[in-house]
Amino acid sequence: MKTSFTLLFLLISFLAQAQRIQGKIVDAQSRPLEYVNIGVVGQNVGTVSTSEGQFALSLPEALDQETLQISALGYATQSWKVGDFKQKYGQQSATISLREQAVALKEVVVKPRKYVTKVVGNTTNSKSTTAGFKSNRLGTEIGTVLDVKKPSFLEKVTFNIASNAYDTLFLRINVYRMGPNGPEENVLREPIYLNVAQKDLGDGIMLDLRDRNIYLDADVLLSLELVRNLGGGGLWFSAGLFNKPSYTRETSQGAWEKMTLGGVGFNATISYAK
Repeated sequence: MKTSFTLLFLLISFLAQAQRIQGKIVDAQSRPLEYVNIGVVGQNVGTVSTSEGQFALSLPEALDQETLQISALGYATQSWKVGDFKQKYGQQSATISLREQAVALKEVVVKPRKYVTKVVGNTTNSKSTTAGFKSNRLGTEIGTVLDVKKPSFLEKVTFNIASNAYDTLFLRINVYRMGPNGPEENVLREPIYLNVAQKDLGDGIMLDLRDRNIYLDADVLLSLELVRNLGGGGLWFSAGLFNKPSYTRETSQGAWEKMTLGGVGFNATISYAK
């Protein structure tokens, strides 16, 4: 009982020292930027801006020496020491401007005339073995590793659903290059969103991406990210014990964790030269 009281006291003390920062994220023309990731790198303290660019984030004193990062596809990432960020924006409603980032043109990759297609990832559609987001906080993600043996184009992605109680799903698709310690940078050049009504859902979600010309030259993590408050309900994905590995993280900029028991039913159709 004494131990429980001590832990509760420490938690209350930790939260009491947190400073709440709120404001708006905009572009160079002061237009609001929607669904921007903002959080403390490697810590489970983060959020996503609303469709109007608004955000609110509580930053504990204990994280003052950590790095806060603001990132969005197509814009230059901003990084701050948490303490400096709080000092600059703590006494006012913050307006943070992101500048567009020019994308360096890579060597043109032409789709082969003769190619083969292959499904990579997890095709499981189980209704009994399931997995879901690590939390219901904005920025939480879950994804599955896609083994890309040869340079390929991403043709189609599929997310198998075990159960869904939301009227409408609005989620962001991300594709991260895999590194030795887990997911790294996002390989997409522009955001891709899923917006699906429950009546149209069926057993899963499939999205054709052929017109996006997404080129993959290494293993990637295909993930779904919660970027909008969906209200009351619940969402569970099909999963299996002997699947390709999956990763989750609790919120924006948080640390990725490898799932220890199986992986979720996310897969992709890729094409490569015959």
